[in-house]
Amino acid sequence: MKKQIRVIFQDIKKEISVELDDSHSPKTVQKIIENLPIEVSIHRWGDELYTEKTKIEEETENAKIKVNLFDVAYWPEGKALCLFLGPTPISKAGEILTYSPVNVVGKIIADNNEKKDILIKIKDGDRVVFK
Repeated sequence: MKKQIRVIFQDIKKEISVELDDSHSPKTVQKIIENLPIEVSIHRWGDELYTEKTKIEEETENAKIKVNLFDVAYWPEGKALCLFLGPTPISKAGEILTYSPVNVVGKIIADNNEKKDILIKIKDGDRVVFK
C-alpha cells in the first residue's frame, strides 16, 4: 500500500510530499497513518531532518543503518520521523548512514532545488506538520 502525505514546514512556509510505502515496514507505516496529523518540532543532523519524540511507538522492523537519498524513516530509539536529504555527520563517501537503525517508511517526492531551499532555511526547533 502506498499513501501520499504532506509535510508542512510552518516556520518557512514550505511544503513537500512524501509517499509512504508499507513494503519495508508495514506496522510502522500503519502507526504513522493512525497518528496523522503529527505536529512536532524538527531538528537537523547534517542533511538529515528528524523530529522530536512523536506518539508513535514501534519496534525495529526490517531496520537499516544505510539509507538512500530522500528516504523517510521512523527512528525507534528516538520515536522520531527522519527525512534524509543528504549525508549525516557519520556518512561515508557515497553512503548516507543513520545514528542507529531506522525503519524505512517511504520517500520524499522532491527535486534537488526543493531540497536546497528547505535545508538552507530549516532551523533547530522549527515546527513541522505531517498530514
